[in-house]
Amino acid sequence: MLVIFLLALLQYSLAATPICTNGFQLVNDKCLRYFGTSTNHQTAERTCMNYGATLVTIRNAIDNRGVQTVSGTSTNSIWMGLYCFGNDVTRCLWDDASGDSSAYSNFMAGYPQVQTGKCVFYSLSSSIGKWGSSDCENTTRPFVCELPTSYQDDCGNNYNGFCYTHYSPSPFVSAQETCEQQCGNLVSIHSANENRYLNSLFLQSQSGSLLIGATRSSRNSFSWFDGSLWSYSNLDTSAVSSGNCVAMSFGTSNNVSSGAWYTVDCSTPFGFMCKRPAGVQCPANPPQVTVTPVPSNPSYCNSSLLMAPGTITSPNYPRYYDNSQYCMYQLATLGAYNILLKFTFFSTEKSFDYVTVRDGDSSISRLIGNYSGPISPFSLVSSGNAMLLTFKSDRTNTFPGFSASFSAYSYHQ
Repeated sequence: MLVIFLLALLQYSLAATPICTNGFQLVNDKCLRYFGTSTNHQTAERTCMNYGATLVTIRNAIDNRGVQTVSGTSTNSIWMGLYCFGNDVTRCLWDDASGDSSAYSNFMAGYPQVQTGKCVFYSLSSSIGKWGSSDCENTTRPFVCELPTSYQDDCGNNYNGFCYTHYSPSPFVSAQETCEQQCGNLVSIHSANENRYLNSLFLQSQSGSLLIGATRSSRNSFSWFDGSLWSYSNLDTSAVSSGNCVAMSFGTSNNVSSGAWYTVDCSTPFGFMCKRPAGVQCPANPPQVTVTPVPSNPSYCNSSLLMAPGTITSPNYPRYYDNSQYCMYQLATLGAYNILLKFTFFSTEKSFDYVTVRDGDSSISRLIGNYSGPISPFSLVSSGNAMLLTFKSDRTNTFPGFSASFSAYSYHQ
């Protein structure tokens, strides 16, 4: 009996011990990996993305010292997963979608300084451990990627304490039955990082869709079949149709941007992903499903910075906008992505009321285009992680205006 108890205790201990996958190193309960090839910031981010990782995030002094441990002394600086929209730590956002750097930062005196550059580097030279601002495109550095810890398991895709297994196309009911036979459920997705990881498994695919474990419970309400809370959504509102099941788009040539979700018919077969806890037995009694409504969005005319995904409209849409309107929409996404802007409806007074779109965050950024009149649905993609829209109406005549969704767009060459 004692032997059985000790074996069970050993199995539990192995399962409960955090590990790192994909050659990452466990440092202060985080999985880090140093890449010594110097690249610009965007290439570094996309290299991390190939592993379902982000550039390193630093939340306290212990994390800050840990970066030195994994980086060594072979370089003067590395890229971090922090991007600043302004010269204040509250305007610097972490790549893992966890918020700004106000809780902890270690910038050099006088930084951040977006006039110098909006990307952040970690110094390993004279100001060791300090952070500085740098040009994103024309400066190259080595970098450190970060993955969450997981638990020991022989599954092929082990991430953040869960195993993910891909199966050939089936309708929703059959897919869920297959997952239950493997002690799991159709995948539920609870963060931008998890969504990024799943998308990274299909980066080399031309196009496709992955059935996930979400179902529509009412017109604007969705829930996870495994009973977990609806705590994260990447639904492309312009692609939501009459179907009551949900798929994730992947690849490079889909109409829906890679990583975005859209509704599908539950009887249509799709490839699907099962999710189960890594290193432990599946729960005997899954919790009941909790339904959380998907929030609706107002116009967002002249609001503060808008992070993808979201929807913007002209004032009063779908009713007519007023005369002499001026609206500015500052769109942004995390540093690893571009922005896909999809106008689902567009009708303004031709040659008098305009929507102007710029490829960046300022009025002097490259002009993508001026749009006016009745226009069929169309899409635009930024070259970076920011877009600026303005809408201006004159003193006579009004029209319904426009509605557009914007989402993070993963562009891979």
